[in-house]
Amino acid sequence: MDEKKIRNFFKHQLRVILEQGATDPEGFRSYFAEHEPKDEEVLGLLAVSSMMSGEFQVGDSFPTPLEALASLSPRSRRVLCDEFRKELKHCLSELAAA
Repeated sequence: MDEKKIRNFFKHQLRVILEQGATDPEGFRSYFAEHEPKDEEVLGLLAVSSMMSGEFQVGDSFPTPLEALASLSPRSRRVLCDEFRKELKHCLSELAAA
């Protein structure tokens, strides 16, 4: 399985998670407003939300999102986590300004 395809799938999932969860005061927004999410928290959120959405379609190579995430290089996982933190900061600052 092409790492770029897996990474792009999870980048899309990050956007979906942020669009749906950042505005929900009962969701992760309040938790992450108190501290910057750790890589493990971001990867866990990605894995669980991908399984719950039923949108896991990166091929037959990996039966679960967790296995697909584990197959990514440490650098790719770090890029995903950094992107999530960046987008989360942006969402939180927009909500605070509103």
